[in-house]
Amino acid sequence: MLPGKDKIIQCPACDHKFRQQTIVSGNTLGAKIWTDGKQEAPMMPEGIVLSFCNNCNNYFWVENAEVIEELDPWDDTDSDIDYLQGLNLEQYIDAFGKIEMCSQDDTLFILRKIWWKYNDYYRKNNEAELSKKIKDKMPDLLEKLLNNFDEDNDEHLMLKGELLRELGRFEAAEKTLNQVTSSKFLKAKEFILDLAKNEVSELKKLNI
Repeated sequence: MLPGKDKIIQCPACDHKFRQQTIVSGNTLGAKIWTDGKQEAPMMPEGIVLSFCNNCNNYFWVENAEVIEELDPWDDTDSDIDYLQGLNLEQYIDAFGKIEMCSQDDTLFILRKIWWKYNDYYRKNNEAELSKKIKDKMPDLLEKLLNNFDEDNDEHLMLKGELLRELGRFEAAEKTLNQVTSSKFLKAKEFILDLAKNEVSELKKLNI
């Protein structure tokens, strides 16, 4: 992984500054891919799309933040500036009810992040740490996610089929996955279909 320039950006609501790390290049060596579509690649970290400003207590889309300076990653100029942070599960759920959505893609992005962050507890075998409050909110949020997938898009159909499987709706999962026609998803489709046919609802690493 090769780091790029750090960006000094400003919160769109209050001009509070953050330092945003970037990468020039990375790779998927040692990556894990899960049935919910999440890839964990140590040498290809995800960029931060949505963040929170503690100064004004607002969520903001990072692309809307003005870049005011770029620094080499080892430059300790402005070292007192906080590094930009991603959101945790509770924050994504909170942001879903507060931040302006400019498109269906924005809505889908946050709902999918909520799903993945929720599944992270199972990925790490930490599901016992999930609060009742979060568990009570998840069914409605996951139903919203199901209703936001585009059924003319094979990638969306894969995700929808997987979510239906995780929810224990195995027949609906099979029906949805069987609509996928792209050869790109053939191996993953067959792997998840096999789980659905055997009525397995647990999140799995994608072994293909």
